[in-house]
Amino acid sequence: MANMSVLTSASKHYRWTLWRKGVCALLFCLLIFLLHPLPALAHAQYDHSDPAANATLPSGQPPAQVKVWFTERIEPAFSKLEVYNKARQRVDAGDSHMIPTDDSGLMVSLRSQLPDGGYTVVFRNVSRDDGHAVVGSFSFVVGNMPQPPPDNALLQQLQTSGDNFNVWSVAIRWLNYLGMAGLVGALTFLLLVLRPAQVRLAADPLIKSDRELLRVRSERAIQAIVVGSLALLLVGWVAFTFYQASVASDSSIWQAFGNGTVRSLLFESHFGSIWLPRLGLIALGVVLWLFWRYGVHEGGISYLLPVYLFLLGIGVMTTTSLDSHAAANHDPGLWIMFDVLHLSATGFWIGGLLAFVLILPATLHILLPGTGDRTRFFAALIPHFSRVALASVICLSVTGILEAGSHVSGDGWLSAPAWWQLLTSPYGIALEIKVGLFVILIGLGAFALRRVSPRMRRYAADPSKETGAASFAAGSLQRTFRRSILIEVGIGVLLLLVVGGLTSLSPPTQASTRTGNALLQQGQVGDLSYRLAVTPGTIGSNAFELSMTDANGKPVTKTNAVLLRFTMLDMEMGVQELVLQPVAGKPGLYSSTDSILSMGGDWQIAILVRRPGMDDVRTSFKIVVHV
Repeated sequence: MANMSVLTSASKHYRWTLWRKGVCALLFCLLIFLLHPLPALAHAQYDHSDPAANATLPSGQPPAQVKVWFTERIEPAFSKLEVYNKARQRVDAGDSHMIPTDDSGLMVSLRSQLPDGGYTVVFRNVSRDDGHAVVGSFSFVVGNMPQPPPDNALLQQLQTSGDNFNVWSVAIRWLNYLGMAGLVGALTFLLLVLRPAQVRLAADPLIKSDRELLRVRSERAIQAIVVGSLALLLVGWVAFTFYQASVASDSSIWQAFGNGTVRSLLFESHFGSIWLPRLGLIALGVVLWLFWRYGVHEGGISYLLPVYLFLLGIGVMTTTSLDSHAAANHDPGLWIMFDVLHLSATGFWIGGLLAFVLILPATLHILLPGTGDRTRFFAALIPHFSRVALASVICLSVTGILEAGSHVSGDGWLSAPAWWQLLTSPYGIALEIKVGLFVILIGLGAFALRRVSPRMRRYAADPSKETGAASFAAGSLQRTFRRSILIEVGIGVLLLLVVGGLTSLSPPTQASTRTGNALLQQGQVGDLSYRLAVTPGTIGSNAFELSMTDANGKPVTKTNAVLLRFTMLDMEMGVQELVLQPVAGKPGLYSSTDSILSMGGDWQIAILVRRPGMDDVRTSFKIVVHV
């Protein structure tokens, strides 16, 4: 009895130590990353252009061409620019193509001798990194003319089916996520939960059921889950290929076949470089499964085949990350690694739950009723699964917060307006739903770990029919646990559906943030990194301070002109220009004070930097001036 007390105490101490280490690791990672700024990702959105958005050019001097740069690399075969006059007539030469040596920009020539007036540039692109389509427009003016209003009709000409968030996109992505979770989760359950539990059951003298039959049936159930998951992955990947061809060509699936889009997508795009390896991994998985199911069942190779299939599943997840928001980051290797860890932890937990539920019909009828073997079976499985779930929760928490923070713009994670911008966007709302489901899953998992598992082990260790494993109370606890885990599986599958929606949506674009009594905007354009502070950022007199560094981190001091151009978006006030002067004794800092922000509302600010012997650098963004 004393030994049992010591073991119980040691077990509690072990669980507490595990929780404490996990929480400490989570807090340490959060502390490190909360203090560092992270880049914002949002598909291949408009970054800057030449002429700049809302630019006013001198009368009689129309541009010879239009160049547009985006926030991500784009697919040349599925991206284009068109330029229209106020009568909605094309005025470009129809030669839209990539900017040489720059895979994130497009350019198009304009017809010669264009008259003064307003012109609208409409762009459509497909991101090379995450495969999403973006359609947008901006305008510029030649001469003393008003800016043309946004023209939704022009956008609709280019966007008939390019909406990334739709039933097909969400359903197809959900199918792929479910297949990945089922594959990796089932194999994790087999390797880290089922096999260790079987070793424990084999050494338990109280077990009266056929242990070998139990082992064979449970492994067959895992094999069925694995082949089903491979089938889901195959169907989901083929369906996603058709859908991506439809998005890239902005046409129906059948038209995409007829116009050669599928061939271009598979052999001339970044997606094609991922498509064949992923398909090859799925095919190899089927071959390995056939050897596992019908091949030789003796020796170490057969025992290791699930390990090979597990590694193959991680490879499939990696191909997903290579075609996701993570691949569009400025440091893709690091963020792809985080994304793979996040997907893997999701598979371990949700796929493991799915495997737990699906093996029960194949195994419980083998365990003899009235013997307590079912209680002992649960008592052997739950602790191992709880450890896997706990490790998954820690990994999901860390990588999930990091990935959410990667969509926060501004000075860093401590910027409250940037977080508000994220959480109030459609992407943020979907993220909040995901987090809510995640918290519910944690609560149910904690219930199993803290309440069900200790009681189940106590019942399993008690041979008495009245109070032990075969008792009515033990049976009632089994039913409670089964209901709990069924709810967990349902929530987990729903969570994967939300993830499908999340990856179909665009994270919020960059906007200005307020720190203290100043509006701040920072970013990178061309070879320059900039930071603009508008103090106090309200109506009336404001100080405008722009600091710039080049690609080597050195202050930018040689300039011909540094200009800010202001456009009031809520009413027609024309374009106003402010010249910034270099600040003595502070290399790379340019400033001016002016009352140009004379009205509250939305303002567009364009930065223009002219340097000797180099191309002009332009970028624009929106700020909100409060009354």
